[in-house]
Amino acid sequence: MEREEIWEVEAGEERRPGIIHIVITALLIGIGAVVGAFGSFTLPLGFGVNFFWPAIAVQNIGGIWYGAWGIIAAALFPIISNGIAGTPVYVSLAYIPANAFQSFAPAWAFRRFKADPRLKSGRDWLVFLVSITIGNIFGAFWGPLVVLKGFGLLTAESVPLFIWGWFAGNEIAGIVFGVILLKALSGVVINTTSFVKKWWA
Repeated sequence: MEREEIWEVEAGEERRPGIIHIVITALLIGIGAVVGAFGSFTLPLGFGVNFFWPAIAVQNIGGIWYGAWGIIAAALFPIISNGIAGTPVYVSLAYIPANAFQSFAPAWAFRRFKADPRLKSGRDWLVFLVSITIGNIFGAFWGPLVVLKGFGLLTAESVPLFIWGWFAGNEIAGIVFGVILLKALSGVVINTTSFVKKWWA
């Protein structure tokens, strides 16, 4: 399947949301919650911020493969994983825009620029790296600066550490695990009926 064909709905092809997409959303939430709660390789900074957070790959890849369903999962699973780690619910809820955008950015970029999730060209790699970086920059400022500082949970002096911790923890893990997942599984996923070419189907 050529790069352009991946995202094009062919003549006579019927694509609509189905039970499979609800199941996949639930599966992504479950995987993300477990990886988010127990998959960090370093001690957390607190409030759901880690120096290395592999669950970001679930957010990035879920949106690329499953569109809006992946974005929904990306926004919701951190509420569970953060709760397991002891983060207050109101903080986790306030993180939703950042978590959703970290999934939306690569999902939109791959569809807009018709990049191949199998990362077959330098252009595909560029779309992936730039899109997740933009998402991580947004998240790194939203989480510590808007949410934690806004709720009075951080001092002004500690904000830079949390911004760097959020960005670095997501960026490194997102690249490492995102590339592994895309290279290993995209060839299978894009040939299934559950793959979302537009946003919902």
